[in-house]
Amino acid sequence: MNEKAQIVSKRIFGLDFIRAISILLVLFSHSSWIYNSQGFLGKIQDFSGFIGVELFLVLSGFLVGGIIFKHFTSQEYTIQSVIVFLERRLFRVLPNYYLAIVINCIIFLSLGLSIVHVWQYFFLIQNIATPMPEFFPETWSLPIKELGYIVLVFLLLIFSQFINPKFKEILFLSVVIGLLIVSLVSKIIYNLNSNNTDLFLWSLEIRSVVIYRIDTVMMGILMGYLFFKFPDKLLKNKLFLLVISVIFFLILFAVIHVLKYRLDNGGKWFWNIVCLPFIGVIISFLLPFFLNWKTAPELLQNVIIKICNWSYSIYLVHYSIVLFLIKTFIDTDSLTFTQKHFVSLLYVTVAFLLGFLIYQFFEKPINDYRTKKFILNGRK
Repeated sequence: MNEKAQIVSKRIFGLDFIRAISILLVLFSHSSWIYNSQGFLGKIQDFSGFIGVELFLVLSGFLVGGIIFKHFTSQEYTIQSVIVFLERRLFRVLPNYYLAIVINCIIFLSLGLSIVHVWQYFFLIQNIATPMPEFFPETWSLPIKELGYIVLVFLLLIFSQFINPKFKEILFLSVVIGLLIVSLVSKIIYNLNSNNTDLFLWSLEIRSVVIYRIDTVMMGILMGYLFFKFPDKLLKNKLFLLVISVIFFLILFAVIHVLKYRLDNGGKWFWNIVCLPFIGVIISFLLPFFLNWKTAPELLQNVIIKICNWSYSIYLVHYSIVLFLIKTFIDTDSLTFTQKHFVSLLYVTVAFLLGFLIYQFFEKPINDYRTKKFILNGRK
């Protein structure tokens, strides 16, 4: 592994901080189901969940994209290379995911609810081109990430058979940019054919659908490539990129809240085509600043690392399992505001407890086995 790759592989507090903030924002957002939040608080909660998932998608693309680029350009790229990558990646993602699917199936069947679409979830195809079913809805971001990586590595494999190896880097960029264009074109087609003016339906029909969202992951991958190639330059310009990110965010805020572009008042093109990629750019430009945040006080660092370790398990259980059961057995609408605080504390506590238990006794042993398996096979 070369020096640039080592930079990415080391644990960086700033990236852990983003990951921890991401899951905390999602938890805060979904607590709106308890409070039935309206007005300003409701908007803040909706926005926090929105940003939390976008952070998650871009950061994942950044980290995994760097790995894909390194493997693609530094060794012979064959079907075996792709299989090893997919085996490692899916071994990391699927065990927890399948466990959560089984738990959700038990809950749904116990309550007499339908699981007719559950087979789609096992293949990560529940939201390729259509909105998510009601079952396990928070997992919409997983197919966007994982199918994005799968499509990328197979396209790289196919096209690499027809080019000189010295052009691999150009091919990598071309495929990533090509997928960005495909996603943009799909949004344009959606905009031309959709009459939707409801933000909730927009979230279901475009924000949570793979063909429209693969560009967010590609932006993270593109930033991962740039950091792999030009780490010193990006870190040197981290404050400049941070300022640009803040300016872009203020532009976005102005368009939505000052110019009041809405789906129903002429802003349909903005929401359907521009909004989501623009947020991806904003987050991508933040990454160099956080990449330079290497360490923190020991207590804070330990807390953030633990949240990061548990975050995937928390993500999989917090909504359709913990919060759904709370809402099923507790009529939160009839509670006082103070009582809702206690229910929220219960929600967060149980989500963290289950996240810890699943990580400690299921996810971590599997990851340890995964690491040992690949090292023993010489497939680091």
